[in-house]
Amino acid sequence: MFNQKEKATRADYELWRAGQDGTVTRIATDPDRLAFHVEPELGWLNDPNGLIQVGDTYHIYHQYDPFDAAHGGATLWNHLVTKDFATYENCGPVLFPDSDIDSSGAYSGSAFMHDGSIHLFYTGNVKRFDRNDYDYVLAGREQNQIHMVIDNPYELGEKRIAVGPRDYPDDISTHVRDPKILGHDGIYYMVLGARTKDDRGCVLVYTSSDLEAWQYSTRIELGEKFGYMWECPDLFELDGELVLVCCPQGVPAEGWRYRNPHQCVWFRVKADWSASTFELVEEGKPSMVDAGFDFYAPQTFEDNGGRRLMIGWAGCPDATALNPTAGRGWQCALTVPRELTMREGKLCQWPACELESLRGEVVRVNAGEYIENPGRLFDVVVSCQGTRALELAIRKGVFLRYVDGMLTLDMGKEGYGRDERSVEVGELRDLRILSDTTLFEVFANTGEVVLTSRTYSPAVPTMELQSAAVASMEFYRLAR
Repeated sequence: MFNQKEKATRADYELWRAGQDGTVTRIATDPDRLAFHVEPELGWLNDPNGLIQVGDTYHIYHQYDPFDAAHGGATLWNHLVTKDFATYENCGPVLFPDSDIDSSGAYSGSAFMHDGSIHLFYTGNVKRFDRNDYDYVLAGREQNQIHMVIDNPYELGEKRIAVGPRDYPDDISTHVRDPKILGHDGIYYMVLGARTKDDRGCVLVYTSSDLEAWQYSTRIELGEKFGYMWECPDLFELDGELVLVCCPQGVPAEGWRYRNPHQCVWFRVKADWSASTFELVEEGKPSMVDAGFDFYAPQTFEDNGGRRLMIGWAGCPDATALNPTAGRGWQCALTVPRELTMREGKLCQWPACELESLRGEVVRVNAGEYIENPGRLFDVVVSCQGTRALELAIRKGVFLRYVDGMLTLDMGKEGYGRDERSVEVGELRDLRILSDTTLFEVFANTGEVVLTSRTYSPAVPTMELQSAAVASMEFYRLAR
């Protein structure tokens, strides 16, 4: 068993993997395997990393622990490719914690294309074990931002430290990670999630003119404390706005908001590019990116068609909810790619259009009518503008309900620790539910509100749309 106390090399992995064929075959035929979402062939999966398109191929890397479905082993990067976001080729692990600068884990990072080469940045985690009194917040850890320049996305290159502990401000703890790059007018900006020594989350910003030498510039933070650590920052331009997505840890719940163990939120940002400074436009509490039980650590990228696409981890750190597949050797997944747009000051998300290739023939029903034997693989579009109340069963015991301007996902007794999540939507105009075997993503009001959750309950025998006003539903079965 590999763990954070020892390096893990490609040779170590390949020797171990040679004895896992039987387990992989058993897992691959499990009826709870997902049909069109990325999940690990065995073990644990979390954050998407290094998202990039090269030619007509999308490259998706992700955090991966093949050795332990409970994530007690080593942290690698796995690599997948796709051309259609419906079928994926698993290329296997490609980045290993095999050096002195990442010996305790190859943590999250990103990809940036420049002059025909791919620049990969990630956090190399190093933990010390020579004393038993380290808290690994103020002492006992170093997190190095590592840079690799590659021409072949299937073969990674030499590891070099781009930003290290001596480059962090004096008031920052040992928690600094998850580099993401933004280019603007010939200057490059690296954003890093950070935790101060007095437990306030923020984003550190570094600048460079060549992607090689980096200087600390500024930080982005709220005036009041909002969590103790901001993970996985992503600063990007979208439809004339500058947007920051990040994952604050340790934010207490406020009514229906911030109910997960840790959050994923977004801010609008005002930039003074000449001074390399950034301010949050609104000082109030930020909006959630996804209000479901299973969403964290998303990453965006711009594809060759100019779309800003986002993929998230369909999971959450420190979650109390369970995934029963862990006992069968694997757990967690990635969301489908979502195209982002800004609409009337709202960050909107919509499944990439390629997913529509999975649709079979459509069946149209009105409120009060039903679909027989819907199964677990479907894409449902509901039109319901003007309704005061609505209910739809997604699975046995799992309901979407709308009343009094609130949309609620009720998991009943089928959530394995997931109970209820609600989000304010005002008038409900439409819904889309994209459902895989054990994972569904709900998009309300053309993506103004999104909820992602796992469910392991069986399909309903009939799917009936109930509404207090005229409503209709388009139902598509999906190919496996």
